[in-house]
Amino acid sequence: MASMSPNMYCGNCSRKSRSTKAVKYCTDCGDLLCTECLDVHGNIQACAFHHIIDINAVDGKVFNISKSCRIHSDMVLEYFCSDHDALCCRSCMASAHRSCDKLLPIEVAAKGIKSTTMYEEIVNDVKTLNSAVNELEEKKRKNISTLNDSKVIVQQDMKKLKEIFQKSIHDLETAVKFKVEKNHSILSEKAKVELQNICYRRQNVQNISEQFESASKHCSESQTFMLIHNIKEELNCQANHFQELGSSQKDVSLSFKESNLLSVVTSFGTVEIKEVALEVQNKPFKVLQAQNLQQQRKIPTQFKFNIKFEVRDARGVDIGVTKDNMLFLCNTGSILYVMSDKGRQLATLQMDGRQ
Repeated sequence: MASMSPNMYCGNCSRKSRSTKAVKYCTDCGDLLCTECLDVHGNIQACAFHHIIDINAVDGKVFNISKSCRIHSDMVLEYFCSDHDALCCRSCMASAHRSCDKLLPIEVAAKGIKSTTMYEEIVNDVKTLNSAVNELEEKKRKNISTLNDSKVIVQQDMKKLKEIFQKSIHDLETAVKFKVEKNHSILSEKAKVELQNICYRRQNVQNISEQFESASKHCSESQTFMLIHNIKEELNCQANHFQELGSSQKDVSLSFKESNLLSVVTSFGTVEIKEVALEVQNKPFKVLQAQNLQQQRKIPTQFKFNIKFEVRDARGVDIGVTKDNMLFLCNTGSILYVMSDKGRQLATLQMDGRQ
């Protein structure tokens, strides 16, 4: 959602260089309305069924629900195809959905959307992903603190060993210190970059969560329905990015491994990097998993017979098929033949006239 002017002035009046305090907000027009403009807005036939909410419910933000077709940018989304689970415009209907059976106006398809399982799953998925990102961020912050603590511990261990060694090993100690600082610097920078990525991902998910929460409270069913389909792809994309990001995170720290003092001392010690995967509770989405779209139905160009049979004296001119696979054969006269789908003649009916 985009931020609105803190003054909350009527949009129509502002375009006329007037400053009038707004009292309502139209989620369909995306415009603030004063009392006078609200009356005019309600008397316009095209705006008669627009969704109006109180200005206090807007809370300084507007709803960003795309109504334009992604394929045909100059067309407005008006229909929903159940066969493809997709919003579409009139141009989409004439091209990609010409053979689809289940095309409904969005207002009809969106009826009762807030009480459906799909709505509940979207709500849960947004909450789950938001919680998982927050959990990963918290663990990463703790990891950076642990990394700094491990540096102190390593330095303390080195100091204890240094007290045992003679001054002759000072150069070796300096070399290991350099390794500690270098590894710590590299790991710290890497951890900070990873934290920035997590924060960025959390902000994206939080924006989706806030948008959906606000729309759930204040949008119409049609707008909520459109919002769901607008954010499904983005939410799924965020989930995939988060899955990749989460699986690559490691709990990184430093440790010190003493060298064997009984052997010839060639090194003050070695710096080891310990990595433990950060585990975050997450589950794949139900609604947003890839769906197998139905293929477009095509007119057949050829037929293959499964069963062939003959009907004596039928001289058929037309054929009908019932739902239980019975065949009605009409001849050139007034006889109606009732056949099974295996070619067995079930009845011969004399009609009153030509069929």
